[in-house]
Amino acid sequence: MDNDPAYDQECRFNCEQPWVAFACTIGLGIRLMPTKAVVPSYEPMLAAYHRAFAPELRAMVGTLPIAEGEIVLDMACGDGVYSPWLAELVGSAGWVVAVDVMPEYLDLARKETARSPLARIIEFSAASIELLPFKNDTFDLCWCAQSLYSLPDPVDSLRQMLCVTKPGGVVAVMEEDTLHNVILPWPIEVELSVRVAELRALTDTSDKPRKFYVGRQLRRLFRRAGLDGIQTRTFASDRVAPLGSNERTFLTEYLKSLSELIATYLDGQIRSEFDRLVDPHSSEFMLDDADLTTTCINYVVWGRKPSCVTKEPVRRDPA
Repeated sequence: MDNDPAYDQECRFNCEQPWVAFACTIGLGIRLMPTKAVVPSYEPMLAAYHRAFAPELRAMVGTLPIAEGEIVLDMACGDGVYSPWLAELVGSAGWVVAVDVMPEYLDLARKETARSPLARIIEFSAASIELLPFKNDTFDLCWCAQSLYSLPDPVDSLRQMLCVTKPGGVVAVMEEDTLHNVILPWPIEVELSVRVAELRALTDTSDKPRKFYVGRQLRRLFRRAGLDGIQTRTFASDRVAPLGSNERTFLTEYLKSLSELIATYLDGQIRSEFDRLVDPHSSEFMLDDADLTTTCINYVVWGRKPSCVTKEPVRRDPA
């Protein structure tokens, strides 16, 4: 990897652009204007998920190899739910930099982190993964939760995070696999039809439909990106009836989103049964089942940057 010209060019790009290089020289307190974007439509569902499963998500973050006083990047931070938990691990002597391409998401993140007693050590930056405004070898750990699938290319994104990670530092990702992420007690015939319809719908609506199943590929992607000592853990978060308000909101939004995606790909008796199960006004609404059980599956994968990867960024001589 240390002799890969393409990789060297990727790493140099972060600080080679004149305006990015200038931002790098003034420390972490920077603001960059990204491409115009808006908070995605799934934000209410994601926010409810974060509230409903906060104990488990916080515990997942707690398994990361982070020490007090370290500097951590929260890449594609979204609503900022993970930044305060990362701040707890690095303590008052550390630093967390939360980055997202969407200014609207950063506004939500600032509100989320303002309640943390460690809010003062959390910095925000609007930037894309392709133009991270930091010098190489800046962070002890780079974290990306439930966002790798949404970035342009997973291996390239991991390499960009690798560039700004210190030698021996860690790149860590929490992801899911659409096929197994939310396990519900569907009738087996319905579930098989739902998953086939889901893949068909994603194939028709995305130029990279397999990115939604990235969870099963994480170890391979980490190795391709050049990470060593790869560790993988699987977490299962269980819920049973009666559901709490946040759990119900998340699962209702999940079923609504699923229906909007796949309903037209189902037909006949399967479509009728599916509609009854996902309709909150139906007497057969799945979430009203007194014996309901559901499980959410997440993967946390991390690896270390080899000490031999980093090269000094190419510096232009002053004019």
